[in-house]
Amino acid sequence: MIPEKNRITQGQLMFFVMQSQVGVGILSLPHKMQAISKGAGWISTLIAGLAVQVVILILWALCRRFPSDTIFSFLPKITGNLLGNLLGFAYIGYFLFFTGTLLSKFADITGKWVLQTTPRWALLILTLLTCIYLAKENVRVMARMFVISSLTIIVMVILSLLGYANANFSYMFPILEVGWWKIIKSANEAVYPLVGYEVLLVIYSFVEGKEGGKLKAASLGNMVITLFYAFEVFTCLVIFSPGVMPFVSEPPLYMLKGFSFQIIQRIDLIFFSLWIFIVGTATSSWLYMSTAGLGRFFHRGEHKKAVLYAALIVFILAMIAQDPAISDLYDRILKIAHYTFAVGLPLILLIFSYFSRTRRA
Repeated sequence: MIPEKNRITQGQLMFFVMQSQVGVGILSLPHKMQAISKGAGWISTLIAGLAVQVVILILWALCRRFPSDTIFSFLPKITGNLLGNLLGFAYIGYFLFFTGTLLSKFADITGKWVLQTTPRWALLILTLLTCIYLAKENVRVMARMFVISSLTIIVMVILSLLGYANANFSYMFPILEVGWWKIIKSANEAVYPLVGYEVLLVIYSFVEGKEGGKLKAASLGNMVITLFYAFEVFTCLVIFSPGVMPFVSEPPLYMLKGFSFQIIQRIDLIFFSLWIFIVGTATSSWLYMSTAGLGRFFHRGEHKKAVLYAALIVFILAMIAQDPAISDLYDRILKIAHYTFAVGLPLILLIFSYFSRTRRA
């Protein structure tokens, strides 16, 4: 049973999903969407959000059959102890690998924009120390922090509105230039930055209330982040011309770089600081997911004892990805792993749990 001090409300679940989803991808997504679907990039982002919602339904349907278990404890109930534990370790590997990749991209962008001469290892250690401090706490403490940090999204939206002073809506047209098939196909690129909803597999059992309410909370969190991403893509599409966008790798930052006030000279650095904050919370969430499994297997459920060596593994993964070729390899592996661990396996487990008549715990 989950201790009362670790339980969270459905509202906190919504913020937990939000902060797990939002991350590095927000800076580069407009560039990628314009390259593939042109002025319809924001439509592709919305389609990706709908696809994610379908996956959330699958994860919810699976988790609701085991309302008192995390994925690491209900896997053996579905597949047996041996295979269940092996799959549990595979999920831990997926969570750790994604955390390392997320941290690597964070170091790349931070080193490029503000800390060019700071050693990569120093950036990673400073970030990890903050994430460790949060990830070692229980779910309720983390959820409270995520509620506060979600306010940064509102500020980021307000800052982005400054860009409309130079908006040219003709840049988007013709919206359907590439055709509906390519618009739908390019949504695949927008799904990857929206990952993080897998957190349901780990924290679902910590949430109070009825199962329908949990689905609504997770769905609302996904909807907010999808709309936020679509807004940023739309904004960048009307600010940068189609001829300029291919050369702008982080459009939201470049968009704000030209704005300044008497007191504040670099608006883009304010946006960047807020982005660092939300990337830190996303990294903490992924780190917690991996340590929850390690804690169950090696420390009798005490995930705190696994945080330090999990962070060391993440640090090594992020350092290895310093080479662009390795970073690209990480991306290709993660895209396959994402569809395997977030979509394929949960769907198979859900079907198998019904056919095997696995009892709810």
